[in-house]
Amino acid sequence: MPRPQSRSKQLPGYFCSAVCHCAYVFGGGTQLTVLGQPKASPTVHIFPPSSEEIKAKSKATLVCLIDGFYPGSVQVTWKADGQTVSTGVETTKPSKQSDNKFMASSYLALSAADWKRRETYSCQVTHDGKSFEKALKSSECS
Repeated sequence: MPRPQSRSKQLPGYFCSAVCHCAYVFGGGTQLTVLGQPKASPTVHIFPPSSEEIKAKSKATLVCLIDGFYPGSVQVTWKADGQTVSTGVETTKPSKQSDNKFMASSYLALSAADWKRRETYSCQVTHDGKSFEKALKSSECS
């Protein structure tokens, strides 16, 4: 049986060899969650922009507070009159609370004119395959 040939070069007192480790990553991947405690659904709160911000800056920032969830992964979607809004959205990375559950916040920044143009705003949170949504009406906020 023939011996495999080496691509290494050996000289007295000298050794040279090349090794290539290649990794290819593609696709969205799969998230694996190892549970260390029982699952807990989030509590969702939505807060309207302050009247001071609207008057002084002609801006309107809505806040969605998500807390008490485990495991620590959520997806947040903002909607205006049922249509998904992606511009002006900022969502924090979930952080662990003292009870080992998680919390996160999401913000929707609008112009004051855009805020008044739409009637209903909602924050939809997806956690562990379930959806939780809170809404408010701009006409009921002053």
